[in-house]
Amino acid sequence: MARTAARRSDAEDEDLIETEFDDQEEEQAAAPAVSDSRRRRQAKRGILETGESAATVTRKDRPTPSQREEAPRSRNFVVRFVQNVREYFREVNAELRKVAWPTREEINRLTRIVLAVTIIASIFLGAVSFFFGFLTTQIAENSTLSTIITLALVVLVAGLWLFKDRLFGNRIE
Repeated sequence: MARTAARRSDAEDEDLIETEFDDQEEEQAAAPAVSDSRRRRQAKRGILETGESAATVTRKDRPTPSQREEAPRSRNFVVRFVQNVREYFREVNAELRKVAWPTREEINRLTRIVLAVTIIASIFLGAVSFFFGFLTTQIAENSTLSTIITLALVVLVAGLWLFKDRLFGNRIE
C-alpha cells in the first residue's frame, strides 16, 4: 500500500503562517503588560489565573530598578574619599575573581614564546643596525662599492614600497 501525501501550495503555507501570526498578536494584545512581582501578587490573591496566558513575557520598556541599596554619602571630603577608595578596591577584587587565569603550563609556554620572539627580533634588528652602520662608515670613507650597494638598496626598498599592491595584492597593509 503506497502512501500519498497531499502537498500544500506556497500560498496555503503563507496563509497558514499569517493566521498563526495574527493569533499570536491577538493573544498579546489581550493580555496587559504586568510585571512579574505584580503577577505573583495577583496570582496569590486569586485575581489572575496561572495558566498559559500568565506565562507570556511582555517587555516593560523601562529598566528594572536596582535591588542594591546605595551607602549614604558623607559630605566630608576625607570620609567620601576613603569610601570611594574602599569601593574601588572592592570592585577591583570582584572583577579579579571573574578572571579566567591561565594555568602554570600555559604561562610557561607563553613565556617561552615571548622570549623567543624577543631574542629573534633583537638579533634581526642588531644585524640590520650593524649592516647600515657599516654602510654609513663606508660611504663616509668615500667607498664607491658601498655607495652603489646603498643606492641599490634604497631603489629596491622604494620600488617594493611603491609597487607593493601590484606585487603582493592587498595582503600587506
